[in-house]
Amino acid sequence: MPVINASDRVLTEGDRFAVLEGVTATDKEDGNLTDKIQVLKNTVNKEEAGTYEVTYKVTDSQGASTIKTITVTVREKSADKPAEPQKPNKPADTKPGKPSQQSESPKTADMSNIGLFGSMFAGSSGLLTMLLGKRRKKK
Repeated sequence: MPVINASDRVLTEGDRFAVLEGVTATDKEDGNLTDKIQVLKNTVNKEEAGTYEVTYKVTDSQGASTIKTITVTVREKSADKPAEPQKPNKPADTKPGKPSQQSESPKTADMSNIGLFGSMFAGSSGLLTMLLGKRRKKK
């Protein structure tokens, strides 16, 4: 027994409709029977929105036949109207907010070694002054 492979279709008014497009038929004994498909009924009016029927029939070499009817829905063509842009929402509160108050400034550097470096500098300067003073006395 042959099998017709066809499914319901949806079109928009004015779309191209080929009644046999995408329709196939096969049979275990004969194989591909797509070229043997007959259209028994085609009520499709692609220019008018509505629901229509197409009926197909295929017969194999032994005389066995199959009939299948599909539904073709033609949708109304929408008017070519540009979409209206959405209006932005206004915020509920338009007053600026108060800045946040911080109790103390953030620490940006490590100050723990300044005393150490200061005393090393003073000691080095004193030592240098002493050495230079002794050299002058010897000359």
